[in-house]
Amino acid sequence: MPTLRASALGWAALAAASVLLAGAAWAMQRPVPEVTGTTGRVTLSIVGTTDLHGRVFPHDGLGGLAQLGGYLRNLRAARAADGGAVLLLDAGDTFQGGIESNLSEGALVVDAYNALGYDALAIGNHEFEYGALDHTASEDGQPPDMRGALKAAAARARFPFLAANLIDDATRRPVAWPNVRPSTLVDTAGVRVGVVGVMTYDGLTKTLAANVQGLGTAALAPTVEAEARHLRGRGADVVVVLAHAGGWCEWFDDPADLSSCDDDAEIFRLARELPSGLVDAIVAGHTHAVVAHEVAGIPIVQAYSWGAAFARLDLTVKRGAGVLSARVFPPQALCAAVGPHGSCMEGGSAAAPYEGAPVEPDASVVAAMQPELERVDRWRDAPLGIVLETPLARNRDGLESPLGNLFADALRAAVPGSDVAIGMGARRGGLRTDLPWGALTRGPLYDVFPFDNRVVTLALTGAQLRQTLAGEVARGPREVPSVSGIRVGVTCEGERPQVEIVRSSGAPIGPAETLIVATTDFFAARASVRSAATPKTAWALAPLVRDAAASWLTARGGRLGAADLASPPRWQTIGGDACFAAD
Repeated sequence: MPTLRASALGWAALAAASVLLAGAAWAMQRPVPEVTGTTGRVTLSIVGTTDLHGRVFPHDGLGGLAQLGGYLRNLRAARAADGGAVLLLDAGDTFQGGIESNLSEGALVVDAYNALGYDALAIGNHEFEYGALDHTASEDGQPPDMRGALKAAAARARFPFLAANLIDDATRRPVAWPNVRPSTLVDTAGVRVGVVGVMTYDGLTKTLAANVQGLGTAALAPTVEAEARHLRGRGADVVVVLAHAGGWCEWFDDPADLSSCDDDAEIFRLARELPSGLVDAIVAGHTHAVVAHEVAGIPIVQAYSWGAAFARLDLTVKRGAGVLSARVFPPQALCAAVGPHGSCMEGGSAAAPYEGAPVEPDASVVAAMQPELERVDRWRDAPLGIVLETPLARNRDGLESPLGNLFADALRAAVPGSDVAIGMGARRGGLRTDLPWGALTRGPLYDVFPFDNRVVTLALTGAQLRQTLAGEVARGPREVPSVSGIRVGVTCEGERPQVEIVRSSGAPIGPAETLIVATTDFFAARASVRSAATPKTAWALAPLVRDAAASWLTARGGRLGAADLASPPRWQTIGGDACFAAD
C-alpha cells in the first residue's frame, strides 16, 4: 500500500505522511445496505482534488494529471459496469504555482482538466494571482480588467467555475462572469446532483490585493444553505458542497472519530451550522491537509495538495429519493510505482491495481497540454539581449546581493523621476533562485521571480523611509530588502538596530525631505502600515516586476557580471549579527 512522501507534500503532509494510504480495498464506511441489482439505486463516486497549484507533472514517482487520468479510467469503468457514475470536482487553488501553468496563466491546466472530464471547480484565492490578460490601458484609457486571466480560464473550461459567496461590491450579488456561477446541476446515471461552490471567508486577503479590489466574500453557512435550497427546488437528488475551505486530520481508520482532527476547522464549523439533511457531502480544500471523516452527519473528504493524491466518497443514491448511505475512502496516492517500503518512487515496482485493473497514465491528458507546453517553451527560450559573465546570486545569508541590486535598479528605472527603490531579498516570496552565467533568456529570469507583483510608487519622507527600513532590519537578515539610489548604515544602539540613510552620492537625506520610492505592491502595502504612506500608482496600470527587470536588462545589453552590481556597497553594518533579530 503506497505512502505519501513528506518531501513531495511539503508542509501539508504533517504527521499524516507516515500513514499508509490505500484505495477501495480498505475504504472506511458506515453500514451500507446491499444494493446490487436493486431497482433505482445507483452508486455515485465523487472524486475530489484540490490545491493542485499547477503541478501537472509527477515528482519522484508521485502525482501528475496523466496518472490521475489512469485512476479515473478504472473507476469510471467500474461505475459503468454497475450503472453508476463518477463526479469529478476540484476545490480550487488550481493554477498558480507550477511554472508551465503560471506561464500559460492556467490555460495548460484547464486543457488537462477538460480532457479529464471535470464537472466543476470552486474558485480559490490563488485563482486571482494572474491578474489582467493585457497589462496596458485600453484605447479609451480604461485600466485593464484585473480578473481578465481568471475569466479567460473559466471561458476556456468545458465545466463551470463555482463561486457562490464571491460578491461583487457594486451589485452586492455573486459575481456574474462567463461560465462562473454560484452552483451547477449535473445529470448523471439518472440522478440530479447539485454542486455549490464557495471560498474560505478570508480568501481574498491571501492573494494580490490589486486583483481583488471591488470583491468580497459572504459568510459560508447562509450562502450554502440558500443555494442548496435553491438546488433542491430545481430537483436536485443530491447536494454537494465544493469548498475552497478545509480542515486537518491525522488518522483515517474511523470516519466518525474526530480526535485527531482540528475540531474548530472552518469546514467542520460549516457542516455543523447547516440544517440536517440539506447537504449530502462536502469536498474540501485550501489547508493542504487531509479529511476523510463525517461531521454532523455530512461526509467530508479532502486530499492534500500539489496533485499528490485524490479524495473519494461513494454515495448510494435512490433516484427520486436521495442519498441512502455514504462510504468514505482515505486519500488515494497517485503512484506510478512503489519502492520496497511502499513509498511512491520512480523506477519502483508497479503500483497496486485500482478497481481491479492496472493503472496506466492517460496519454490524452498529455496530448491536451502539448500546445500550451510548446508555447511556454518558446517564451522561455526568448533571448533578452544580454550576456551574464558570472552567475548573479541571491546571497541568502548576507544583507546584499548582486541579484537583489539588479532588481532594485530595475524597479527604480521603471519609475522615471524616482529617488529610491526598495526591492526584494532572499526571503520566501522574494527572489527564488540565482541567475546562471551565459546568454540570458526569459525563462531563468522568470524562475527568479515568478510572482505577478507590480511596480508601484510611494512618497515617503526621509524619516518614514528610515522607519520603514528599520522595521525590515528588525525582522532579521533575510528580511532585508535590496535598495537602489541610497546607502544604508545599520548600527547597534540599545535593543534595536538603528538605521541611517544617505543618497548614493553620499549627500544627506533630511527627515522632512520627500522622496519618490519605487517598490513592489507587496512591500508598499507593508510600508503603508508602518509609515501611513499611500501608494501613488494606479495598481491596475503598474508594470509587472519581472517585466521591469527584463526591460532593464534588455536596455542595458552587452555583458554584465556580479562585480558591476556590488560596488559601492549599499548596506553597511557595524556590530555584526547583534544588530539583527534571530533569523
